[in-house]
Amino acid sequence: MSSTERTSVNPAPWQNSAGNGNRVDQAATGDNSAGRLSADDTKPAVADPAVANSVDEPAAANDATETGAASARPTSLSSVLTTVITGLLIGSVATVMHANIWYVNESVWLPWGLLFSGALVWFASVWCGTATRRVWGAAVPGLLTYVLSWAYAYLKNGSALVVTSWDAPIGMVGYAWFAVIFVAVMAAVIMTGRYIVRLRRQARR
Repeated sequence: MSSTERTSVNPAPWQNSAGNGNRVDQAATGDNSAGRLSADDTKPAVADPAVANSVDEPAAANDATETGAASARPTSLSSVLTTVITGLLIGSVATVMHANIWYVNESVWLPWGLLFSGALVWFASVWCGTATRRVWGAAVPGLLTYVLSWAYAYLKNGSALVVTSWDAPIGMVGYAWFAVIFVAVMAAVIMTGRYIVRLRRQARR
């Protein structure tokens, strides 16, 4: 083989040094996709989709979680309508039902209507609070029930729905009804608050 052929086959020293330098730079910077030239040495090669997706996936997952949590919470107008309508319906039913008493004999009686109405107000308040994801949503049904009961008891003389007197069991139940409403509302507010706190902790994970 002639000297001319050997010269054309072996690369020049500056070409080897430049190639080694590029490889060292790529290894140091970790740029193996976007900084690499294409086969014709005229434009950068397309970045590896797998590398780009691995970086974007956590951010996209966090955005989707935050968007889902925000969209799952009803609007303020919807929450107001839900709690007010529920409070008026449940408050009316509970006020009518609270005075039912089971008389075992003249001295023994069981106020099952009071227990039933208290549980109904508590359940409706918890449902409103957890459905709307607002603590005040749990208080509205109970407050409306209290207002309705007070109106039935004192806005009209001789009310048959809410009787307040210490002379008869139905009058004692009437006084007790206001206390039961307060207890039901407080329990519903506490449970709703804990539920909302637990949801926020889960969303941060």
